[in-house]
Amino acid sequence: MPHVRDALTQEAITTSAIEGEKLDPQSVRSSIARRLGLDSGGAPPSEGQRNLEGLIDVLQDATLNTESPLTIDRMCSWHGALFPTGFSGMSRIAVGELRSVPMEVVNGAVGRTKVHYSAPPAALLESQVGAFVAWFNQSNPNTGSRPLDGLLRAALSHLWFETLHPFDDGNGRIGRAILQLAIGQDMGQPGRIVTLSRQIESCKAQYYNALERAQRSHTLDVTPWVEWMLQQIYLASEFASQTIEYSLQRIQFQASMSKQALNERQLKTMRKLLDAGPKGYVGGMTTRKHESISEVSTPTAARDLIDLANRGLLVKQGKGRSVRYYPAIEGWAP
Repeated sequence: MPHVRDALTQEAITTSAIEGEKLDPQSVRSSIARRLGLDSGGAPPSEGQRNLEGLIDVLQDATLNTESPLTIDRMCSWHGALFPTGFSGMSRIAVGELRSVPMEVVNGAVGRTKVHYSAPPAALLESQVGAFVAWFNQSNPNTGSRPLDGLLRAALSHLWFETLHPFDDGNGRIGRAILQLAIGQDMGQPGRIVTLSRQIESCKAQYYNALERAQRSHTLDVTPWVEWMLQQIYLASEFASQTIEYSLQRIQFQASMSKQALNERQLKTMRKLLDAGPKGYVGGMTTRKHESISEVSTPTAARDLIDLANRGLLVKQGKGRSVRYYPAIEGWAP
């Protein structure tokens, strides 16, 4: 389950980043770990994190409950989880129900806005969303009456949902949850998670351009969109394989670490290094960083790190003030 925790953490952080919202990685990881019955690193539940908990509810349901059909009620419950207070920012919105107002995707300053896309009228939403849901379930490659290639279905489902834009807000996050659900159903095994949001966030401008071109196409030719999205799914799958490999490395390393008599300061710093992943802890661990993390004196911090290196748990690089320490795992040190 650690790889599920890591994948859900990555998905939560990046699907929010696409919308311009920055989440605290430790809070996300700890919350997901508690839900999965894993060690949360001793981190207490975060205060004022109702929106975060709601987002995790959505991602957990979309990625782990792949055998459940998609319904309008299910999507509305996701919407309600994303906006538990009834507000998006400072604006009150209709929560847990289809929008009742026109919807346009725009950007630019007031008076100089550009309309990228106008969604279908609210009066047509119920029937059009119903048609989408029926198609999604019928095209399930494992259980549907009219099965479709799983990855093609995933690309089309995201485009179709984003074109409907059925909610006042949160359509991007729900659309990406549907994308995850479709990919999970294609894999046919809950818990095998491909974090698409990370890949989309890395090329966000391309994503919006590809989406807009498909929505504005007068010929209804969605081939360029499908080709673009399939490439992103491939890249995301490669990253998912790496994530699983890193998780296995960390599990094996933690097993060997558990046999060592480490103090709480050392354990805390090792968790931070391992949680950050192979490329995550920029600059490695230093005496000053360990001193700050553990709130101890410089000599004590230095002795802790030297001891970890002598035990074979850290790799030392550099000399003098340039010394850096990295987990003694192949590929985790530069």
